[in-house]
Amino acid sequence: MKKSVLLTLAVIAACPVLLAQGGKVVTNHSGVCQVTVPANWVVNEMFGAANSPDNKVSVAVTSPMNNTSLAKTEQTAPMMYSKDKVTLSTPTEFQMEGFSVLNGKPNVYRGIQLPGKICLVEVIYESGTVDEARKIAETLKSAK
Repeated sequence: MKKSVLLTLAVIAACPVLLAQGGKVVTNHSGVCQVTVPANWVVNEMFGAANSPDNKVSVAVTSPMNNTSLAKTEQTAPMMYSKDKVTLSTPTEFQMEGFSVLNGKPNVYRGIQLPGKICLVEVIYESGTVDEARKIAETLKSAK
């Protein structure tokens, strides 16, 4: 158990290096948005999701068809993610941190505005730190 925890922490601590060395791209199902995760992660291309090898960190990328405004997301997300606090709010970026509504584990929820659409990512982690989760969330960008 102790070895797996140490290995997990080492992998997450190495995220910036892994990303720079050609991590895996996770694209949402419509191919509009993407994030980059470490190369050893398992990517589910159908759902725009990925998991760390030990399943202690997960990522989901989306671009909702019914919401094309980051301003709208800023209004609705705090109601849905009631255990998160807004940590960044600009006309082009939005970020919250706290605990996921899916499983109560720590999370980073980030959105960016693109022309006519938005990209969203949620990083849920039970190992590592919020800084490491932020590094993954901050790779969110347009895939096109």
